Amino acid sequence: MNLEKPNEIVELVVYTVKPEMNSVYVNTAIEKFRKLVMGFEGFISYEFYQSSRSKNVFMDFVRWESLEFAEEAAKQVKILQKAPEYKEYLDSFASLEIFNHFYQVKAWS
Repeated sequence: MNLEKPNEIVELVVYTVKPEMNSVYVNTAIEKFRKLVMGFEGFISYEFYQSSRSKNVFMDFVRWESLEFAEEAAKQVKILQKAPEYKEYLDSFASLEIFNHFYQVKAWS
């Protein structure tokens, strides 16, 4: 196995927000949360996607320098997102479908 970036980890999160919270989530809540995540050690990039079939389904694609950084950030997020400034973010969620970490095996372009 020839890995181009052997330690880099991709965090994939797929979730649904409540229909009544969609606008708040897209326009304000995700921005506050993104800024929080971008401040963690080992952060590389954050991409935010909306489903082409359901406007309430989203995907976060976050790249980390290593699994250790990704897991430490996840622990910190669980604690910090309970703060009052992230209430809109937490209140927006209806369900979480996927939260997992992946490493690259191969890449084609």
